[in-house]
Parts: sequence; structure tokens; C-alpha cells
Amino acid sequence: MPKVKNKCNVCGKVFPEGQGIVITVEEEVVALHSSRCAVKFLKAIIDELEPAVSKEVIGRVKKNFEEVLSKRMLSKSKRI
Repeated sequence: MPKVKNKCNVCGKVFPEGQGIVITVEEEVVALHSSRCAVKFLKAIIDELEPAVSKEVIGRVKKNFEEVLSKRMLSKSKRI
């Protein structure tokens, strides 16, 4: 059984399935071999979005992460 290979959409490096980051949005597949390539790709996406859309999405995502962090901090706090 041959191993599936992915090609990074940012740098072109070929990497095996199970490594790297593969993002699928509807039918669009993006393969990224490292976190460095993922950051470059995601920054480029944000730069291409309309400012109003990206501001709204960024606000929602930040809020979600802040909620997760606050729950984590509450669970780690000392209980008397």
C-alpha cells in the first residue's frame, strides 16, 4: 500500500500523510508541511480578506480563545 504524499502549497516540499497540516474548506485542500508555512499562508489569507470581514472573524476567534483560557485559569486556581 503506497503512502500518500502531500506537497506544501507554500514552499513545495513533499511530505507524507500524517505529518504537516492539511486544511480542507469545502472542496479546497491546502497542504502545509510546517507551522512556519502555515503562518505564512494564514497571514496571506488575512491580508486578502476585506477588512470588515476579517475584523469580525478575528474578534469571534479571539473571544472563543479568551473563553477557553478563562475556563482553564478557573480550573487551575486554588480551591479552599
